[in-house]
Amino acid sequence: MKDLETSIIQTLTYFDLFDHPLTEEELFRLLWQPPEGLEYGFFLEQLKTFEESLYIENSQGFWYLKGRKSILGHRQSRIKLVEEKMKIANRGIKKLRWIPFVRSVFVCNTVASAIADSDSDIDVFIVVRKNRLWLTRMLVTLSLSLFGLRRTKKKIKNKICLSFYVTDDKLNLKQVTIGESDIYLIYWIAQLIPLYDPDNLLLSIQKANTWVKSYVPHVFQPYKLLSRMRIEDTVLSGKVKRGFERMWGSGYGAVLEKQARSLQLSKMKHNIKSVQNQGDSRVVINDSMLKFHENDRRTEYREVWQKKCNLI
Repeated sequence: MKDLETSIIQTLTYFDLFDHPLTEEELFRLLWQPPEGLEYGFFLEQLKTFEESLYIENSQGFWYLKGRKSILGHRQSRIKLVEEKMKIANRGIKKLRWIPFVRSVFVCNTVASAIADSDSDIDVFIVVRKNRLWLTRMLVTLSLSLFGLRRTKKKIKNKICLSFYVTDDKLNLKQVTIGESDIYLIYWIAQLIPLYDPDNLLLSIQKANTWVKSYVPHVFQPYKLLSRMRIEDTVLSGKVKRGFERMWGSGYGAVLEKQARSLQLSKMKHNIKSVQNQGDSRVVINDSMLKFHENDRRTEYREVWQKKCNLI
């Protein structure tokens, strides 16, 4: 059984890569491979005994590695920044609730983790009804492009990045892990924010990815989103969406799906700079997942994290 202090150090070391101290509640929820059966009350008691630790310290309600008190300012400065990006995400995702076959939209990555910088884009993770992935992606792209909200190669800051789609029958993301202990992806899954999730697919994602709990067993807690941020279908948007889903849910929709797939694949083939043909999980293109993470730094982050842990 791993020592609790080691688990705490490994967790804080990872988030230190992003200058991000943790509250005691966050630390417990995000603990990396803690001792089995650890309860929150006991954790808090033990945490007090680490106040004189050689490796970690706390101030103003946050825990961080020894000598890294300066990152408290980074976290505080990001609060307003992340709030502004969440407002933009909210505005964009409200457009997507009209799109047929969009089942849920999550804010993810740096904004969801509250580690975004001022020039960051806003990543979203979109779950689509099975057999309509390509058609839905085309409609989503057109919609956000029309309103000037989609990230492009030249427009990045505060734009919505549409780089990850999955169908609702393929929610297990283990297939795109990079070896064992893909710590970046594990925390990425753990910190999804369900802005538009009328059918509570967050719970389905958690059930499909129970393997995550072997690394962070406390991470899947009920998510309480502020009502002002939660996006729901309006009477009109719901009627429009359901109407198109009825029209495109069978034969004619299958034809449109095939056409959308052909059109987009043809365009992707002309992207000679893409890593799509290298057979790894940075870019995945199939009928149940579209993942376009050309600059995937998961291996880099894991190696730096492991080296720092070994030095402590």
